[in-house]
This record gives sequence, C-alpha cells and structure tokens, in this order.
Amino acid sequence: MIPASKVVALLKANTATLVNIDSSNIHAYKIADSDWVDNAPIILVTEIDVDTYVYGNGVAVKAYDEVQIQFYYPADYDQDMNTIEESLKVVMSNNGYHFFSIGGHAITPDTKNIIQTIKFRKSN
Repeated sequence: MIPASKVVALLKANTATLVNIDSSNIHAYKIADSDWVDNAPIILVTEIDVDTYVYGNGVAVKAYDEVQIQFYYPADYDQDMNTIEESLKVVMSNNGYHFFSIGGHAITPDTKNIIQTIKFRKSN
C-alpha cells in the first residue's frame, strides 16, 4: 500500500480517537466536488515528493514514508481547531509517524476555507 493510502486507512480506523472528524471526510490525493461540506472539517492526505532515503557509504540504508495532511475548515468554523489537530497528531504518533513541519493556519483566497498543513514522516 502506498503512503497516502496507508495513512487514510489508519485515520479511518481511528476516527473514534479523532476529535470532530468523520471518516467520510478523510480523503487521499483529492477531494471530489461532491465530497465538500460546509459544516465540518475535511482532511486531505497526500505524499511528499522528496528523497526519502538515508544513505550510508552510497547505499540506501533506510526509507521513509512522508505525507502531508491538510485540514480544510469551513470559513465560519467556530470549534477549537487545535484540539482537532492535536488528536490527529496523537493518532499518527501512536502509529510511528512523527510530525516535522506545521504550516500555520491560512485562509484560501478562492473558497475562503481555513487550512492547516502538517507534514509527517515514518521510517520503514
């Protein structure tokens, strides 16, 4: 299974632990027009295109799965976004993924959604 699919399956299997995230709102690669909702957070999981190997003596000795998870919140979302994001970080950490970058909240110019991007790495 490829990294984004692994993480989507992991998150969907742990929705009871995730705060305010419904399994139908967790997607890999893209969010279909029919899947957009105006009243709940949506999660998009994509892979990061970087060199994901550690080398020793010119030989790849360790591989990493790296993914980024984007949160899309409705423009008027009034729940605690930090609590939602922290619950996801706990699920990821409990399954061997460690975050290495958090982008900060921003508002998209086209849809006016509030977004947040968190990047994770897991060694294989």
